[in-house]
Amino acid sequence: MQSKIFLSLVLGVLAASASAQTAPAGSGTLSGGQRIGASGCGNDTSSASVTVNLAANGVFSANANGDTYAGTSTTSGRVTSLSLDAGSLFLLEAVLEDDATDLCAESIDITSLSVTQATLKVNKRQTAAKLQVKARGNGTSTSGSGTGKFRLTASGPWQP
Repeated sequence: MQSKIFLSLVLGVLAASASAQTAPAGSGTLSGGQRIGASGCGNDTSSASVTVNLAANGVFSANANGDTYAGTSTTSGRVTSLSLDAGSLFLLEAVLEDDATDLCAESIDITSLSVTQATLKVNKRQTAAKLQVKARGNGTSTSGSGTGKFRLTASGPWQP
């Protein structure tokens, strides 16, 4: 009986590994909006344009407002999960600190940041894509500490 359970677990792990594919190679310039919010400071929305490039080996890069982010990706079905590398996560934190500083009209220092969602969905024909990025963080300023949120949603044509 234990060997059957073990075999089922092994087959389950192998099936999960087989379904986690690398992303199909392609690129697109996606347009949409972004929103940042900080406790005690309100929210700000603005337009966003992101150029995304996915390599067949699962490496991705994205250029937004002149800043280049990079990392790895894993695809399951038509949904590609994106993971920022350490340098890109540091860059995102710096950009969000600047945006929060502008929003709050005082210097903000992000003490922790986590990207809670970073996905790229490509349609069946691989002609259109939608990017979603969400992050949460904690920060401090001269007036105290607080929390913040960031969301970016962009869509547009995709070239395989």
